[in-house]
Amino acid sequence: MSVEKELRKNVREELLKLGINPYPHVLSYGYTPVRDIVANPKVGVKVATAGRVVGVRRHGKLLFVDLVDDAVRIQCALNAGVVGEEKFEWFTKYVDLGDFINVFGELFYTKKGELTINVEAYQLITKALRSPPVKWGHKILDAEVRYRKRYLDLMMTPQVRRIFEVRFNTIAEIRKFMWGKGFIEVETPVLQPVYGGAAAKPFTTKILALGEEWYLRISLELYLKRFLVGGFNKVFEIGKNFRNEDIDVMHNPEFTMMEAYQAYADYNDIMKLTEELISTIAEKVLGTTKVLYPIGDSEVEIDLRPPYRRVRLVDGLREFAGLDVESMTDDQIKSKLSELNLTLPGGFDRGRAIVKIFDKLVGRENLIQPTFVIDFPTSSSPLTKPHRSDQRYAERFELYIAGMELANAYTELNDPVLQEKYFREEEERRRLGDLEAHPYDWDFIEALEYGMPPTGGLGLGIDRLVMILTGQTSIKEVIPFPMVKK
Repeated sequence: MSVEKELRKNVREELLKLGINPYPHVLSYGYTPVRDIVANPKVGVKVATAGRVVGVRRHGKLLFVDLVDDAVRIQCALNAGVVGEEKFEWFTKYVDLGDFINVFGELFYTKKGELTINVEAYQLITKALRSPPVKWGHKILDAEVRYRKRYLDLMMTPQVRRIFEVRFNTIAEIRKFMWGKGFIEVETPVLQPVYGGAAAKPFTTKILALGEEWYLRISLELYLKRFLVGGFNKVFEIGKNFRNEDIDVMHNPEFTMMEAYQAYADYNDIMKLTEELISTIAEKVLGTTKVLYPIGDSEVEIDLRPPYRRVRLVDGLREFAGLDVESMTDDQIKSKLSELNLTLPGGFDRGRAIVKIFDKLVGRENLIQPTFVIDFPTSSSPLTKPHRSDQRYAERFELYIAGMELANAYTELNDPVLQEKYFREEEERRRLGDLEAHPYDWDFIEALEYGMPPTGGLGLGIDRLVMILTGQTSIKEVIPFPMVKK
């Protein structure tokens, strides 16, 4: 135990012996949020509030105390001539940085123009056994501490708190937008007997009551589509997905998605919905559709207003990488994979190879302004309807902003015979060693056999959207409690 913690525990014990509870059930002087006091200051009016002590400056028999409540700071003046000598000295002896106090007094402005409470009475309401790691308003420099003990980051750094205010407001505004478009928010299982809806490795768990191995979901997709089969025309869900793979600046094994499915729509309709959604969220949360985002050594202004550029995946390779993959032979594609040190588990597949090359050469460095990359090779998209005019491609898009993939969407495959064929092909890839290939989901096939209307679907990564809105280059900065090693 640290010396400081031991000293503070001793203070706690001393207070209890004096008959003073340092964790009282009620506030003696009432409470008005500091935010409200600061927003509408009334000089000469007596107020009561509470908050954490984040700064104390002594000038003889006068203490200036900085109090923070819900991330808003107010100064309190503790004068021995007002509170009394005994209460003044009691404060200096028993109240430390990090403690919570309840204060009562009259509002006034100091000569420097700072709104201040002239404290007439106070109450210790929480005794902190550890002091804050840095001064309030300063950043905790140790990233390990910041991620592992996010509460300290939120406590001391208003800029960090602002990121999470943007995050939570973004989620709230997504809900309002989708409700306004007639979508119903639904729920799907987190634990699933067959995982699916994406190419990813799952987390497994044991259901003791059933004696079976189940999985944490990797996507919301297949159960949301079952709602379409069941007669819901517009559904969405905001929820956690779990993928047992990379932990880096772009990936966290637990992340948040919004998925939506709309009957009688295709990927063109979903593109319009997506660009309207993102621009509306930016306007509602930030008050602007223009954001600054760090790219390399500079900040680039990104405009989230529609319409967004649309580019076919193969045209993007031609434009940004100088590769005409449509005219390349399989051997040339294989040679390019080897040149780029890219592997393809489960055996060579031309379509998936082209997507791998695109991801390596195009996305991250070139697609800075909002861009829909459309029309993926059919074999890379086993849940997508083939393109209406070119069966080599599927009606799928990925949305890129600042070089990041933010959204993935399809004209959904609703032909159960073709879906079964694709699942069989995915199973063969799994047999050949591709652990991310889609498992065969017999129950989903059976659901499609009852008929699902033509549907457009969308998956939007909320963590990455918040990264764009707040100018963060690491996903750990926008996840409240990111995964870190024990």
